[in-house]
Amino acid sequence: MHAAFLTDYGDREVTAFGERPEPKAREDEALIEVRAAGVNPVELPLRAGLYRQAMPYTFPQVPGFDISGVVLQAPSGAAFKAGDEVFARLPNNAPGAYAERVAVPVRLLAHKPDNVSHVAAASLPTVALTAWQAFFERAHLQPGDRLLVQAGAGGVGSFAIQLARHFGAHVTATAGAGNQAFLQELGVDRAIDYSAERFEDFGPYDVVYDGVCGDLTERAIQSLAPGGRYVGLVRMSDAHAFMALGMPEAMAKAAAAATAPYEALAQARHAEFHGPITRPDGSQLAEIADLVRKGILKPVVSQVFPLDRLADAYAAAATGRTRGKLVIDVTARSAS
Repeated sequence: MHAAFLTDYGDREVTAFGERPEPKAREDEALIEVRAAGVNPVELPLRAGLYRQAMPYTFPQVPGFDISGVVLQAPSGAAFKAGDEVFARLPNNAPGAYAERVAVPVRLLAHKPDNVSHVAAASLPTVALTAWQAFFERAHLQPGDRLLVQAGAGGVGSFAIQLARHFGAHVTATAGAGNQAFLQELGVDRAIDYSAERFEDFGPYDVVYDGVCGDLTERAIQSLAPGGRYVGLVRMSDAHAFMALGMPEAMAKAAAAATAPYEALAQARHAEFHGPITRPDGSQLAEIADLVRKGILKPVVSQVFPLDRLADAYAAAATGRTRGKLVIDVTARSAS
């Protein structure tokens, strides 16, 4: 089968396209014909080897976590059968989205919303599950909570805004000057132009959902109200997240050592620090799919690349300036 794959840890030079062996489904897995695959920024540090301790690659490695496609075969008695349109987030330790076929544990599948395309559906799993788990498992978002979404125009942010608004939060979001109207379209209560305004001036916040982190992390934590909850998404994984991947506690704490000062700062402000790692979950995706079918949540896709241009998609993701999601059309090839 055709696939985009990595030949080693590195940058653009390790991203290749060609033939890879066909996957073989185990008894608890379904074989999926992949139609589209979503691109996530976390794949860039994974390609660089920054997470090799927690999520090591075996080369050549087909990367990618988000798929939408059609079931080719499924275990007897499963809730899915050949011909069903499905979408899923692949396991953290078993990527492989950028290929014509992939074997997926049945428990991670959900039926694709029938009112969106495979390209649109493939944009959802990671951003949707990231927001869902951050809001409802970590930050315990409540109706009326004052929420700040950093990088509101991006893939994670644009979905988080819609989800939080649906559940009754008061949403403030940051973006550049060119995306202020887009934030309004997403339904924010207040849009902040980060190039001209300070988000602290519009706080305090009960929850900060931070898709930027870096130099903004300390400022974001300091903008929390007492009892507030900070969720960091960019290289902010905490020990709890690493232990959920199966790491021993001592190793998890060592892997999360860089977040310790932020956890201490949050505690000093009588607030909470959270650094989750997204967990695949078919039942949560099914709930999200229902909201998409009802038109409550809408996928946002800004650019679609053919399968043999994964390197270009990664380059676009690396700019940090994309609106919504980037998606690979696994059925397409470039003209060159």
